[in-house]
Amino acid sequence: MNQCLAAPAYGQLSSTIFRLIRRIVFHTFVGLSCFVDCRPVLVLAGEQEVSRDASSIFEIELSVTGKLKFPAGKDLRSGSLEIIEQPVHAHSNLIYQNKVNADGSEQSPAIVRHYEYATASAAIGEDSINTQLPQGVTEIHVCAHDKGLDFWFGEGFLTQPEVDLLTVAFDPLYLGALVPPSNQARGTQWGLNQAVIADLLCIDTVHSGGLEATITECSAESTAVRIFGSIEGAINGAATSITVEGDYDWITGGNAAGKVSMLHIVIKESRDVSYTAPGIDAEAIIKMSCRSQKKLRPRVVTASSNSGMPGYGRSRRGPGKPGFRWICDAYDRYDIVYENNWKIIEAGSEYLMMRFVDQGALVGQVTLTPLPLQSEVLTLSDFENDIEKTLGEQFGHLVSASTYSRDDGTTIMRVASVGEAEDLPFHWIHYHLRTVEGRRLSLAFVVESRHMARFSGADRQYIEGVNLTLE
Repeated sequence: MNQCLAAPAYGQLSSTIFRLIRRIVFHTFVGLSCFVDCRPVLVLAGEQEVSRDASSIFEIELSVTGKLKFPAGKDLRSGSLEIIEQPVHAHSNLIYQNKVNADGSEQSPAIVRHYEYATASAAIGEDSINTQLPQGVTEIHVCAHDKGLDFWFGEGFLTQPEVDLLTVAFDPLYLGALVPPSNQARGTQWGLNQAVIADLLCIDTVHSGGLEATITECSAESTAVRIFGSIEGAINGAATSITVEGDYDWITGGNAAGKVSMLHIVIKESRDVSYTAPGIDAEAIIKMSCRSQKKLRPRVVTASSNSGMPGYGRSRRGPGKPGFRWICDAYDRYDIVYENNWKIIEAGSEYLMMRFVDQGALVGQVTLTPLPLQSEVLTLSDFENDIEKTLGEQFGHLVSASTYSRDDGTTIMRVASVGEAEDLPFHWIHYHLRTVEGRRLSLAFVVESRHMARFSGADRQYIEGVNLTLE
């Protein structure tokens, strides 16, 4: 039992972890910054009337080249952090049509997209992988909120790789921000609203810089615009520098809103390594077109054994809802529905590591370790002793210990303790889950004491989403 509680040190990322992160990067490398987070690098924000256009088909192509930057196993706080670089190349294509959402409301505006095609390929170093939406997962809900776009599937929760596949810079939901001023004339210049720059770039903070637009050609039917600029900012606690340069065509449609009919953008980003993702130095080329058509072409999105998605032995849990993701253990030992503040750091056969990020700050970490089947029932007292032995000199004192059961027969033990690691006070919260049949799972949460109020019982909500049963 002691061995199951051991986990990599908090605040450190080993080279082993980053070898496994590369596998996760393959799935999420679609929107330039999507490979390090569930949000794109640049999304130009706008109004809902454009996004509700149910007669247009959007085709988006993204190509990325550059390099990823991995720490070589030292504490990220070190001033002499060694960086390992890996070349990266990625390409993705999306084709979809917006549909009317009968469940939408003014308070919670959302649209439904029917995806005809959604696929991506990536190569990092000598490794490569292809991924695409599973067959039958086509009607995707999408809405905008203060943290960016959110996607969910009505019949079941989406995985993080599925969300990342759909999250691409310059999402048409936001293109209303590109509407030219009413006094259109060649040479007219304007700056995009500084108040929305962070949302437009889909990062957490803009420290300096901005984006500007210039009309290059103008007619009664369309306006050609050049957009450019640079910013210094941060995302998930990592500093980032972004430059943007490109062109788009704005046409006047049957309503006053109009729309972007063509867009070609080049984005260059340099981002530091963070606690949840590698750094990047990359260039992305985004091409988008919008065409009107009553019917889509025959569907070509299919499941694939080379899609990078594991063949789940468990049914997708649902119904889906915004703000949550689903992960299924590749060995069919458990699955989890979790809040999207949790970021996957390492997923392997021995354990799963995730980190809780709130407004760019690293708040906590959890390590899940599947345990062998066992007929003998572990007592709460034995569990407490195992925790104290495992933490060793880091253990301070026990805070609380309890046992409870779920309706499905799963018994859950929870032990909270405090102590010190690297001269910092920490809170540990350990869980032991056991089904009636003897399937077991250990979870170890660690939170720096100064973040406990911010963590605010996130462990209990996380545990509610953990499922060991096979039903």
